[in-house]
Amino acid sequence: MGTQIKGLKAKLFDCKYRLLMNYGLKHGYFRQYDDELIEKLRNIYFGGMPASILLLYIKWCNGKCYDSAILMARAFLDTDDDVNVICGSVDSIKYNKRYIDDNEPIDADHCFVERITKDGKKLIYDTTSGGVFDEWFYKLVENPKIRLVRKKEETIDFVNSEEPEDLEKDKYTSLIVIPSIEAYCASEKGRINEVYSSPKGGRLEEEIAYYKNLIDYDRLQRETQEAIEKEDIPEFIKF
Repeated sequence: MGTQIKGLKAKLFDCKYRLLMNYGLKHGYFRQYDDELIEKLRNIYFGGMPASILLLYIKWCNGKCYDSAILMARAFLDTDDDVNVICGSVDSIKYNKRYIDDNEPIDADHCFVERITKDGKKLIYDTTSGGVFDEWFYKLVENPKIRLVRKKEETIDFVNSEEPEDLEKDKYTSLIVIPSIEAYCASEKGRINEVYSSPKGGRLEEEIAYYKNLIDYDRLQRETQEAIEKEDIPEFIKF
């Protein structure tokens, strides 16, 4: 009986979520990332890849909300806006129908970014949803129960404590990561789930093309293949 009740709650939430999100999209209470944000994310790196690709790739963000929220917050740390990284439970995880048959309690903990602009506008950046919510609308959709708020100063200290990215060395990561992203986006599952991807060329594909041009990807790929064939691979690009 307990599982049946959980299943009913999940179905009811799913219906409510779809209705609210459609309403939010129609009226602009939920929207995709804009060009200004993408431009800033191009200069933020994680594991050798720019955040402009990682945060448009929803498969990567799903299940990695702590990492992706920090990446998103970094886009606003050099502004006068208040930026908080927030952790707490949300209903879209609590009532996720994939978990209703589990005997273990669901860990509904989630991480997202709150940004309060200089003119007082409150926005929520949820990297798993892949978009920007007006704060009041996010509360209506997700009913978050907050357990931790990391203030802007704390996030700045955390970012500054990390080892800096070695972009020249780490660009070789793209030879593994980019083909994996492209293959998933071209798959049936990817076409359904990747909101920034399109068979005709979506925003994710545009960012991949931009980054490939930036690092001269074709030359990098060709030279690496030649080095492999000659068994003359530099130590720092061995995996």
